[in-house]
Amino acid sequence: MASILATTLRYSRPLVASAARFGTITSVSPFSQLAAASRQTVLTAAKPITLVPVKQITTSSVKKASAAGGSHHHDKLWLFERVLSLGLLGLLPVAFIHPSPIGDTILASVMVVHTYIGFKSIVTDYVRPVVFGTVIPPIAQGLLLLLTIATAAGLIQFIRNDIGIANAIKRAWAIKPAQ
Repeated sequence: MASILATTLRYSRPLVASAARFGTITSVSPFSQLAAASRQTVLTAAKPITLVPVKQITTSSVKKASAAGGSHHHDKLWLFERVLSLGLLGLLPVAFIHPSPIGDTILASVMVVHTYIGFKSIVTDYVRPVVFGTVIPPIAQGLLLLLTIATAAGLIQFIRNDIGIANAIKRAWAIKPAQ
């Protein structure tokens, strides 16, 4: 620690000495002299600050919007999403312990709805009309709906005509690497 302090003092003395020649240093301590010299340099080299007007953005909470007569139901949707998440935590072990077409269908339905709500919020947040115009956001929402329907149909087809979701995952886990 002492060597670091000595090195700092050794390299700061020329700065303090050069500042002292210009008469800007009044204190005795090298650190306070250096700080005073730095402060004087900053004060003399400072440019006036110009304030630029910024577009004001206002937001309102969901409850205020709902109270104003708006049709916002984000708080209920968020609660529904959390219930689906908790339901998935319970459905996954049950689906693997007792695999059945009914359990797989319930699991597929909850997974598809859960995924749809999550991706819908992503599309709503990031594909905004302010950024993409008025044409692209509805197309993105429509594509999301089509992909969700196709996913649900594919999973139902897989459950009815093949081994099902839980048995497929069990078989994939049972695959051993080739030796």
